[in-house]
Parts: sequence; structure tokens; C-alpha cells
Amino acid sequence: MRKIFMAMLIALIVSVQNFCGAATIEKTCFNGNEKIIYPVVHTGDAAIDKKINTAIIAEVDRFLTGVYRNAQTNGYTVADVRTNYEVGSNEAGNTVILSIILTESNYYKGGAHPATYKHALNFNVNNGELMDISYLTDVGSGNPNFSLENVSKKLREHCEREGIHLFDDALPLKKLPENFYWDENLHVHLIFQHYEVAPYAAGIIDLDMH
Repeated sequence: MRKIFMAMLIALIVSVQNFCGAATIEKTCFNGNEKIIYPVVHTGDAAIDKKINTAIIAEVDRFLTGVYRNAQTNGYTVADVRTNYEVGSNEAGNTVILSIILTESNYYKGGAHPATYKHALNFNVNNGELMDISYLTDVGSGNPNFSLENVSKKLREHCEREGIHLFDDALPLKKLPENFYWDENLHVHLIFQHYEVAPYAAGIIDLDMH
């Protein structure tokens, strides 16, 4: 299992010719709105920077457009909307993996609570390409570490330790979550959103697959 995962990482080793060291992350806000925070990435390669930062802006724009379109369609009043971010892996000088985790939150007037979502963007900094969940499951002819059976087992163990009550029909998992990221130790984390496998009170579940 570990050999397969290491092979996946080795496949990402960067040819360090024009780019050495981690990417530089600059905090900025969207059109002067201090509640809408997102990162601007600098790698030293203008073409790669453009690909990465265009993808980040596109996600922020998708989120904001969805919030206000939903409000208009359903007659809601937007009481609050905001974003922020965390950086997971930024080992760009070694394995070219850059993980950005955007937290997107909105609240409609009269709602029971805000709706909060974590959207992870994982980039190969060597070419600026996004890596989705299929990257984990396709490499190594189906990495057993990310099989539905193994992830279901890990999720059950995590929730038992944390005292989280899963929905009765949550396990076994029918599919993997869409969002994942690498942390600074190159552990893969799977993100289960509110209501995906557990009640809202359980929060967003961050499952370390190491």
C-alpha cells in the first residue's frame, strides 16, 4: 500500500530548472471586499502562475455567483457571504504539490445557520494543472488505500474516536468525497461536507488517510 502511494509521489518529482523552493502565497480580497479572501500564488513562472490563479479566481466567482443566483431565484436575502483559505502542502520545490483549501460560507436572512463548504484545489506546480480525486484512485491500478472499503473503515474509526454520530446509511460509502488535499507532511485528507455523512452538528469532517 505504502509502495503504491510513494510511487504516486515519485511520479510528481519536479525537474528543478527554473523553479526552486515553495510557492509564495499572497493574501488578497475580491474586488475590495474584505470578507472574500483568497490566495494569489507566485511560483516564478508567469504561465504557471496564470493557470493556478485563474483556477482559484474561477472557484471564488463560481461560489459567489451561486449564492446570489440562489437568492434571486428563491427570494432570499443574503445576510452574509465570506471566504477564507488554508494552505496544505506547499512542497513545490520537492514534489510540486500545492494544496489550497478554500472555506466558503454564506447565510441567508432567517436561516437556521450559515452554509459552509470546504473546496480543495490541488495543483501540480510543475505545470499548473489541477488534480482531482481520480488522481488518487487511478494511480497504481486502483490504490487500495483509497478503496471505498478502506475509506469506510477509516471514517468509522475516526468518528468513533471523535464521538461523531454518522447517518444510519452513511456506511459503507457509496462514493468517495469530491474534495481532498495534501497536508504539509504529504498526508492525504478527505473532506466530508456538512450533511454528507453526518448531521450539521458534526461539522465538516477532515479525514487523515495516513
